[in-house]
Amino acid sequence: MNIALILAGGMDPRFQMSVPKQFVNVFNRPIIVYTLEAFQRHKDIDAIMVACLNGWQEMVNAYAKQFNINKLKWVVSGGGDGQASARIGILALQDVCRADDVIILHDSIRPFVSEEIITDSIRVCRMHGMGVAAVRTMDTIMKTNDGKVGTDSISRSSIIRIQTPQAYRMDRLLDIHKKAVEAGIVGEVDTNSVVSRLGEPVYFSKGSDLNMKINTIEDVEMFKALYKMQQETQNKEF
Repeated sequence: MNIALILAGGMDPRFQMSVPKQFVNVFNRPIIVYTLEAFQRHKDIDAIMVACLNGWQEMVNAYAKQFNINKLKWVVSGGGDGQASARIGILALQDVCRADDVIILHDSIRPFVSEEIITDSIRVCRMHGMGVAAVRTMDTIMKTNDGKVGTDSISRSSIIRIQTPQAYRMDRLLDIHKKAVEAGIVGEVDTNSVVSRLGEPVYFSKGSDLNMKINTIEDVEMFKALYKMQQETQNKEF
């Protein structure tokens, strides 16, 4: 099986709106629904789990019924960070998954994830045990201590930006999170960061600059503009 584990457990105090960013409405759909729909449409996704912000579980189930997300099989309470939410979801799935099943971890606030990106994460995972979406950076990177003064320029050729989806074999995921607990590794934003802290290699799959993460109110406005443009383009094609 290929199971999407959607991480929706976070609440960012810097996000200046009255609801968590994954539940902000854009054109009468919460952002998390756009994300769920991307995995619902994908032919290779067999089931979906959401690791959800506590208190919002019933809302996620209601959205699934309203928007026909019938691949959603489980909603669990998430943790305080990406690592904790992933671990909770993985442990909840271990009794229903085989060792070679693929778990695709994805941020609920990346609603523009494409079919191609999901497909490639699964493909690379089948080859290497993991497939982590990543893109090259086009910007100049500098090292800074205070965000005001730069010290060292870092070569763009040695930098890559990590996104989600991050696909892993189930047995690999269980092993990674078991080792993290034993090593006292906690509070990481994603499983990829845990892997790197364990000193293990990370295998990259296809990412995209359009696979944006919604962190700010400005990002919400950008998502609205891009979505509207995408819909207008599709309507012209038909």
